[in-house]
Amino acid sequence: MLRSFRLARNLTQAEVAGDELSISYISLLESNRRQPSDETVQILARSLGCRPEELYGKPAAEGQPAALAIRYADLSLETGEISTARVGYQQVLQDGIDDPMLRIRTTLSLAQTLQREGRLSEAVEMYESCVRSGLVDPAHSVSLAATQGWCRCLFELGELYRAIEVGSRALEELGQLGAEDSEQSVQLLATVANAWYELGELRQAENLLGEGLERASRVKSPLTRGAIIWNASLVAAERGRYLEALELADEALSVFRHGSDPRMLGMLLTARGYMLLRMDPPRAEEAVTVLTEAMALLSVMPDKVQQAYALTDLSRAHLELGDTDAAVSTAERALELVGPSAHLECARATVALAAAVNAQGDPDRARQLFTEAATILGTLGATRSAARAWVELATTLADRGDLAGSVSAFRQAATALNLVDGPRRSPAKEARLAGAGED
Repeated sequence: MLRSFRLARNLTQAEVAGDELSISYISLLESNRRQPSDETVQILARSLGCRPEELYGKPAAEGQPAALAIRYADLSLETGEISTARVGYQQVLQDGIDDPMLRIRTTLSLAQTLQREGRLSEAVEMYESCVRSGLVDPAHSVSLAATQGWCRCLFELGELYRAIEVGSRALEELGQLGAEDSEQSVQLLATVANAWYELGELRQAENLLGEGLERASRVKSPLTRGAIIWNASLVAAERGRYLEALELADEALSVFRHGSDPRMLGMLLTARGYMLLRMDPPRAEEAVTVLTEAMALLSVMPDKVQQAYALTDLSRAHLELGDTDAAVSTAERALELVGPSAHLECARATVALAAAVNAQGDPDRARQLFTEAATILGTLGATRSAARAWVELATTLADRGDLAGSVSAFRQAATALNLVDGPRRSPAKEARLAGAGED
């Protein structure tokens, strides 16, 4: 039962142990090799935010119906029955919960469930509700988990500036409280760095990741260090240092292969597949193997957006191997999974579909898809991704002999990177960046 509570609350064994217990002791409790004293149960209940009676399997009478329903929903989420978990949490919240902490934790669990289902806008509302619920201490595990989830959903929705704003404010508050050295705070820092990366602000991303490595070494958490290294591998790839990027991705993988989080491992394998496709020459066959493994893991703990990421790169791998039919169908599966609200991944999958459609001999549809994706990316501020889409379109048009169209697309790419005159960031976005610390 302790493990179910911990996983449902998105806590590590170290966070449950705190300063009063050891990680090894928590492991023994979860494997039923130790029985806790009454005093230890009180400590665990404080860490998990539940009643001691719940850890004994005897929820208090006044909270019994809600506690039982929440426990059932927690177990459903843990076993990958996402829709069952969502319905359970929604019903509990609809019926009402007297305990404010239990209500907040249930709202957080519902937000995590909606995020897994790809219902990102709804998840954002739930996460924001948790953060604004009156928990004034951002070092609280619930508040941190909600802020991290909020930032990640904003990121996937393409609200990159907003993700940076929310995450940076929380990191500043953590620093003021002297509570910046925790696993969840370092993971939040990595999410903010990832948003800077997508905006093409690589120096900002590298500075944050360097700070994250220092914090991870103080926290002494291999998993946290792995998360930072994973993001550093993305930045190295963007810099064109693909061998370094692959080495970093492999180091992160070596950490997570020994963990118990198949979703995180699947995400890292997806990142490795991405790196393999950008080697010179691309290692497409190896990428197919890695990305297929990623999909198998991501299917255990369903997460539609992360599955779409893997499928998008798998489409690229199939195209590199000359299997255009598989490339088209895989990209279409990615788009079907992710839906239109996850703007960043939707645009990535659209670019992959455009490349596959062009290889099948339908350049007109390819041009339409490239333009659609590049325009969306540019609107979101993901300048480097937008530029890559315009360059792919330019190459497609050049192959068709449409030199004027190709030149126009190359100019759009240059404009996206601010290399020539063109649409610039709006004053509101400039103000947000200035407030988040752009220099």
